[in-house]
Amino acid sequence: MKNKITLTCFALSFASFANAQVGINTPNPASTFDIVAKSATGTSKAPEGLLVPRIDRLRAQSMDGIATSTLIFVNNATTGTQTGKAVNINSVGYYYFDGTNWIKLNSGTINDKDTNIYNSNGSLAGNRTVAQNANTLAFTGSAINAFSVDGNTFSVDAANNRVGIGTTSPNNLLDLGQSNGKKLALWNSTAGDDFYGFGAAANVLQIFAGAPADGNALMTLNKTGKVGIGTTNPQTNFHTIGTRRFENATPGSVTVGSVLTATDGNGTAEWKTPVAEAVVGALTGSGINIPFVNNSDYKYTGRYITLPPGRWAVTITQLAQTVGTLDTDDWMFVRSTFTDQNVAVGAVATRSADVNGGPSLMSFRVQGPGVSTNPQQFDVFQGAVFINNTSGANKTYRYIVGATVTGGGPNSATTIQNFGGTWSESSIYATAIK
Repeated sequence: MKNKITLTCFALSFASFANAQVGINTPNPASTFDIVAKSATGTSKAPEGLLVPRIDRLRAQSMDGIATSTLIFVNNATTGTQTGKAVNINSVGYYYFDGTNWIKLNSGTINDKDTNIYNSNGSLAGNRTVAQNANTLAFTGSAINAFSVDGNTFSVDAANNRVGIGTTSPNNLLDLGQSNGKKLALWNSTAGDDFYGFGAAANVLQIFAGAPADGNALMTLNKTGKVGIGTTNPQTNFHTIGTRRFENATPGSVTVGSVLTATDGNGTAEWKTPVAEAVVGALTGSGINIPFVNNSDYKYTGRYITLPPGRWAVTITQLAQTVGTLDTDDWMFVRSTFTDQNVAVGAVATRSADVNGGPSLMSFRVQGPGVSTNPQQFDVFQGAVFINNTSGANKTYRYIVGATVTGGGPNSATTIQNFGGTWSESSIYATAIK
């Protein structure tokens, strides 16, 4: 007992040496206080170590004036309460004081091991939030499945710079896996019954728009290049069920009855009026009388035709009844054409600039003789005029007659009566020109 020196006595014996280093079992302490084991190796059974104060939780909870870094060993965690300075004392073990509370040191039990993600796997005890502020958070790696969430729910292939959803082996920059059905939502309702996005079936790409939870795709493209609209099983390169609409570059320019026509050798197509399309003219009034005199004016007869855009050959068939007296050498030459002016029957009008690209006049001659006692002198004349409607809309053209020239010396009281009227032989019709 005389040779034993307690740690307290030994420390007190050196307290007067402010700049000294204290050693236990060593003459050359390597720090302020250096304890060296008597037997650092070998099979000696003599205990070695350092004993710190052993107290219960109530005592640790009751202390005041504790210096930061004070170390204790709590040997009974059932006394006192887990509040105040003892808020962290929940089991037997070593604790140090951080200036406010006792902080538990790792005791070596399985629950107290360091479980940060750099050393071992672990489980979150609750929700966590990482506040990055202006800082970045980066992960680096070189493995195929370098980062994942719940297996293959989300997988990052760092070896090939790919991301997989539903697969841990993505084959593309973004790979949604091998499952069929709805794959990518651009928008979906909360209930999942108003889906806009893309899906997949066997060898088929699907496009959904407003689909219910169990609805079919409205458009499909299969691996053979067949597109289906309104059908999920297209039988040709383009297969649609329902109505179709193809517009020309000019909105509203397609007339009913048009045909889709190639406009170049590459197959560019537009709606065109078919070559065989015919338009029949109409009649207003009972026609006009044309006296046997020289007159440069054209007058509206009452016959007209409304033409869609395009080039047209307009055929005029007209009966002419001469009433009056004509000598053998009396004659009158009559010209007719079309105006696009909106004038009354019998009013003077001018020829339309759309009358071009071919015959612009349908002309005829009435020749004597004729006597007043035999007024029923009839002739039927026919000819064609070309009209090119470039307005982009339907346009009405009115049949005008005039620019008359006479010869011989006919009686001015002699007339062609009811020209353009309701004669059954008279007509105007147009045929589209390609």
